[in-house]
Amino acid sequence: MNTYVIVFRRGRAALSETEQQQLGQAIGPWAAAQNEAGHRLEPRLLTAEARHYGPHAALAEADALPVTALLFLDARDLDEAARVAQSHPGMNYGFSIEVRAWSGPQRAATAAPR
Repeated sequence: MNTYVIVFRRGRAALSETEQQQLGQAIGPWAAAQNEAGHRLEPRLLTAEARHYGPHAALAEADALPVTALLFLDARDLDEAARVAQSHPGMNYGFSIEVRAWSGPQRAATAAPR
């Protein structure tokens, strides 16, 4: 198994309280099924408050689809990780997703071309 991260982005429109409840109720069973399938989910939510620095800070501050959550998971390959991501209940509530392979800094450094 390899480790992947699903990057969730939410548009400017906030979910209603009812939608938030429905999404919360749908995520529990979905997560349980994914963990049972061996995907070992590790979610991280991000707050809206942020500080931006560097030459592209203005672009980051104006980002129309800010990153709202990260979900680390184990999968055999990128295609399997993408299937898991596409089945997430957030897809029914306007979230956009991006799936990437993830590794620690030392593993990434050894894989970098010299």
